[in-house]
Amino acid sequence: SFQVDGFRFDFTKGFTNTAGEGWNYDPSRIANLKRMADTIWSVNSEAYVILEHLTANTEESVLSEYGMMLWGNMNSAYSEATMGYHDSNKSDFSDISYLNRGWDDPHLVGYMESHDEERLMFKNLEYGASSGSYNIQERNTALERMSLAGAFFFTVPGPKMIWQFGELGYDYSINYDCRVCNKPIRWDYYETGLRRRVYQFWSALIDLKKNEPAFNSDDFVLSVTGATKRIELNHESMDVRIIGNFDVTQQSMEASFSQTGWWYDYFSGDSLEVSDLQMLLPLEPGAFNIYTTARLTPPSITASLPGQKQEYTDMHLYPNPFVDVVYLEPWESESQLSVYSLAGMEIFTRHVEAFADRIDLSELPDGIYILTRRGADRNPAYAKIAKLYR
Repeated sequence: SFQVDGFRFDFTKGFTNTAGEGWNYDPSRIANLKRMADTIWSVNSEAYVILEHLTANTEESVLSEYGMMLWGNMNSAYSEATMGYHDSNKSDFSDISYLNRGWDDPHLVGYMESHDEERLMFKNLEYGASSGSYNIQERNTALERMSLAGAFFFTVPGPKMIWQFGELGYDYSINYDCRVCNKPIRWDYYETGLRRRVYQFWSALIDLKKNEPAFNSDDFVLSVTGATKRIELNHESMDVRIIGNFDVTQQSMEASFSQTGWWYDYFSGDSLEVSDLQMLLPLEPGAFNIYTTARLTPPSITASLPGQKQEYTDMHLYPNPFVDVVYLEPWESESQLSVYSLAGMEIFTRHVEAFADRIDLSELPDGIYILTRRGADRNPAYAKIAKLYR
């Protein structure tokens, strides 16, 4: 037997006898859809009624208020954001927010990709921007941009839709063979380290959305018009600040913290003491952070960065963020400390003597880095660390 939770109707702006292309407010179409919804709800009052409507917001807001859910196509803005293009606010995806559309209820089913839209990864690889060694058309960097996009998609209150293998960076064009032809089914993508890493990031973000009430808050703001983007969520359970750099060069930005004191990075588990609400935080291109006022259990992101083959343990170090010197756990044998960008590119490797308890990283530009430490007879250690302005 099947459990029918509701119905999704295709191209509902065509449910009218009014002449035209269907973009304008149409009272007769609203009446038709209300009649259909009422009939469904007379059988099951909790059934979902989802519309691919895509017409005037004045009409969609009426349908939302009546209790229907509506698709929200944000493919263009998210594509521009992941490709790294922000002129004329083309990467502004603020309409992923139902509040930004003037709706009272979270009935917007937002999406970055669908059966009708081009895949973000395909566009990253074909058209992505670059600066110096940072190139979005390079596959690993393009995949990291998908994790970045997820951090600014799932965390926005309201339901979301993802499309075929988007969580693995599906990179076949919608026009592969032909627009409506069958596309390759790539279950094997899960076996690729960095693709599985995107999957794990997205999974952790969905888990966060489902289990933390702050992500159902109606007190939230998106500041996403430029290359550096921020989401602010406020709730009695905790406040959340999400910051990300969609540019191709290093940037610094305010998180717009709501209070001083300790904030916690969801993915790394690192703590950040905030004394200045307008403090600037450096971000490498493609980097993001999710800060919360409540300490959460960091998710397990086990898929490898490029070149990694072994499972890594947490590296014990402080302070984080740092300015010049980082203090390490003394190891009984010599080790090698490697510094990587968030795109997985090695910046340098340093020799660490046995029992050494510090290392000077002052020559690093401000930003976010991955540190790995390898020594004899022990598992490699891993940490994500931030270098701040003085």
